[in-house]
Amino acid sequence: MYKISNWVEYCVTSIPNKRGFALDLACGLGRHSIYLSYLGFKVLSVDINKDHLNSFSGTNIKKLLKDIENKENWPLTKIKFDIIVVTNFLNRSIFPLILNSLALGGFLIYETFSEGQQKIGKPKNPNFILQPKELLSLCSTTSLIAYEEICAINPSNHSFKQRIFSCNVR
Repeated sequence: MYKISNWVEYCVTSIPNKRGFALDLACGLGRHSIYLSYLGFKVLSVDINKDHLNSFSGTNIKKLLKDIENKENWPLTKIKFDIIVVTNFLNRSIFPLILNSLALGGFLIYETFSEGQQKIGKPKNPNFILQPKELLSLCSTTSLIAYEEICAINPSNHSFKQRIFSCNVR
């Protein structure tokens, strides 16, 4: 299994109630879905890649094969989540839909690529790279708990990222 994001782990450990309904959006190979399930959450894992969804399983994990980049495909209009986790994925046009899927008191944990990433690796497409402080702006209707803009340098991976941990209080 792939390593859980240290940001996701940090944020989740700050959440007092480890029960409820979680969304792992653009879940990839399911590392965060498995982690959240292990902690006691009921998890909906959503991804466009069938092979990715078939590569993992876990207690209390339901999977949904869906192209969420198309707003018309948004499958979650009537469901509210206690926690939404998104890593290494950005589609600005569905951001309001993501935030509207948060339950009152629900938590958003979001981590994705930021300005500077295109100079050191993928993605290079500006549509998938946040501008400085853009994640703060996209999440302005939520209550900020923690935010970072970082350049992570380690032997196997270098990346520029923005990370936010916020709560829906509206």
